[in-house]
Amino acid sequence: MRKVRASIVALVLAVAMAMPMIVSAGVPDALQIRLEDDVTFVPLRQVIYALGATVEWDARNRAAIVTRGDGEIFVIQVEDIGGFIENGVSWVPFIFASDVLAGFLQYTEAAGDEYVSERVERIDLNLWDAENFEDVREPMFSTDLPAGTLAVGFIEYMSDNLGARSAFTYRELEAAVWIVEELLAMGHDWDNILIQEFTYWGVHDAGLDTFGALYWGQVTSPMILGIGRDYQLRADRVSQNVVLTIPGQSERKIVVGAHYDSPPYPSASDNASGTALLMESAQRMMELEHYYTIVYVFFGAEEVGLIGAFYYLDSLTARQRDNIVMMVNADVIIEGPYLIYGAGSAPVIDDALIADVLAAFIEEVMDYIVMEYEFIMAELAEMGIEDMGLVFPFDSFEGLVEFLAADFASDPMSLLFQAAMMGLVEPIIDPVAQQVTDIAAGLTGQYDFELISIPEAIAFSSDNLAFLFGGHTVVNLVGLERIENIDDELAAQLFMVMDVFGGFTATILHSPLDEFHAIEAIWPGMMNANLEAFVIFLEAILTGSFS
Repeated sequence: MRKVRASIVALVLAVAMAMPMIVSAGVPDALQIRLEDDVTFVPLRQVIYALGATVEWDARNRAAIVTRGDGEIFVIQVEDIGGFIENGVSWVPFIFASDVLAGFLQYTEAAGDEYVSERVERIDLNLWDAENFEDVREPMFSTDLPAGTLAVGFIEYMSDNLGARSAFTYRELEAAVWIVEELLAMGHDWDNILIQEFTYWGVHDAGLDTFGALYWGQVTSPMILGIGRDYQLRADRVSQNVVLTIPGQSERKIVVGAHYDSPPYPSASDNASGTALLMESAQRMMELEHYYTIVYVFFGAEEVGLIGAFYYLDSLTARQRDNIVMMVNADVIIEGPYLIYGAGSAPVIDDALIADVLAAFIEEVMDYIVMEYEFIMAELAEMGIEDMGLVFPFDSFEGLVEFLAADFASDPMSLLFQAAMMGLVEPIIDPVAQQVTDIAAGLTGQYDFELISIPEAIAFSSDNLAFLFGGHTVVNLVGLERIENIDDELAAQLFMVMDVFGGFTATILHSPLDEFHAIEAIWPGMMNANLEAFVIFLEAILTGSFS
């Protein structure tokens, strides 16, 4: 899942404090963590280095003196923010490191500086030749197993063996190869598998990134690549989609998508879970009658701007796009036990809609920005961070809102994206979406699970957005938790708890807890229950008939 941070102010401040990325030599391959009194701690020095700053220890005041790349200095009182010092190492709560340090030390590159190295021609042009996949093994699981069991097994395998599948890395490639090998093991024909490769530079040249969101510093940031993992970046900056087609009686097709790239964690939820759902479905649908052609797309490079999804859509002809009945997306479906889906399409973008959304955007954002800014400043003051060297690039908050509004107004797609994330755009419940809702209602009455319809979930930030704003009907699947069910012990370890859809929230994504065995310990049996329900739901959609 591509994370959309709650704070617009944090993004503005990050731009205001732009600085070069310097990853210190000798930083460990992965972020060290330790659990003390049910709180996750990380080494302050390791995080500071990863974010491109330097740090010196003031023994007298027991404080860390942090120097940004532009020379600005601020002080962190380790013990005042709930941290501790042991054997010369300063440990700080993970939530502080991820939410505050990343927000205020991270940078965005200046325009034109995204190409940080010379372009490299493709290195291995024969990587996806058929002869490299002639030795077909047995499938990992049998369809004799109950629904959802195969997917849970795939999640465990990816979490244990294919973690940190960061975009444009060899680990992401390794995951793609594994997907192809397993599809062949299931019995799918090589001629029905397509590998769509794309490069970082090619995406930029074609303008296929999400609203200009892709830049090299994002790809190499600790939140995406991790710490000390530059060696994992593919020299020719390549990612890929894996596309499997199961022909039907009709050329009209249902696209089923999930991204397999991930943050630098085992990433069982984000998004081995969606990938695994597609894998089980692809295996079971070989044995079932279906009218529509089914196209499974395992997207690469989602975390850095939905790149794979936009690339796939751009590869289609107008006729092929018109043949899409719907797009079903699966992302973070084991964040909690509540089975949520959204079904619908976006309204037609016209001048009247843009004007209405812009007015609502300005009204909604003004109070939010002031509140968020004051909250952040108060939190920093409590943490002993008195001087951030902050340069606020506007005369007033009104100036900031006017700037954002003008920027969004110049790009209607970007405006609609932001508005949808803020709940300012009402989904259209078209006939296909209504039929999907009817299927869900029927299954809820038939089985021991509840599929919760929240139409706004079509705008949940993932690959579905490329199709949603491309004019297609979208069905988006997520598994969430209720905020009221998250106790203090779990909340202390999470990256962010954010109210979405009226009290629901994602949980362990983008954190060290996004690991198969940790999830099973927090929610025993939840993965099996969720995957069983979503496998049955997806199967009913793929074998259905739609007007």
